[in-house]
Amino acid sequence: MNTSFIEFLAKNEAVRFGEFTLKSGRQSPYFIDLGVLCSGPVTAELGRHYATKINEVFGNNFDVVFGPAYKAIPLAISTTLALSAMGMNKTWLFDRKEVKVHGADANTIFVGGQNLDHGRRVVIVDDVFTTGGTKYEAIEKLEKSLKAEVVGVVIAVDRMEVGKRFNALEEFTAVTGVPVYPITDIRSIFDHLKSRRIDGKVYVSDKTYQAYHYYQGEYGVRV
Repeated sequence: MNTSFIEFLAKNEAVRFGEFTLKSGRQSPYFIDLGVLCSGPVTAELGRHYATKINEVFGNNFDVVFGPAYKAIPLAISTTLALSAMGMNKTWLFDRKEVKVHGADANTIFVGGQNLDHGRRVVIVDDVFTTGGTKYEAIEKLEKSLKAEVVGVVIAVDRMEVGKRFNALEEFTAVTGVPVYPITDIRSIFDHLKSRRIDGKVYVSDKTYQAYHYYQGEYGVRV
């Protein structure tokens, strides 16, 4: 359990508790939003958490950090900066929603690393894992356009939800062959924050914890 990361998310309101309607239509008692981590210091700290996880899993055995547009773009950049501070010189890369049709890099779908050789080893960074839709698309683009080898996906939080039949994260790896490494997961977040006072504030009350358990009973992975 990465308690420092969990408290970092809570204190900066990157994990919020209440009632939220998700893209899927599900009513969730919590919401993960790394987009609020937009000041210099918190962006730098977020990058350090990702870099630490990447170093733990891959060491120096990769070339590129890829962030799917749009929300993962600052993740890729802040992570490469943090990796640089750790002595690793890596390239950041992200995709365009539409192919650029003008300028020196016309007809390209990527920004950053335009001169990358094919066959580079890529780590994808993203915020959460629910069904993996964005990650499937990213792998297809990277493999088709750059002949890249996607060695893994690093995310902030695994929501621990079911996919078509079982654990969505495990389904993703079974289909793509690409492992996913969360910095933390939603069970750890709720277990650590339940009734815990941090800087004078309790983020997860008994009522909120019960709502989480109900939600996980409906949509979560059985553990």
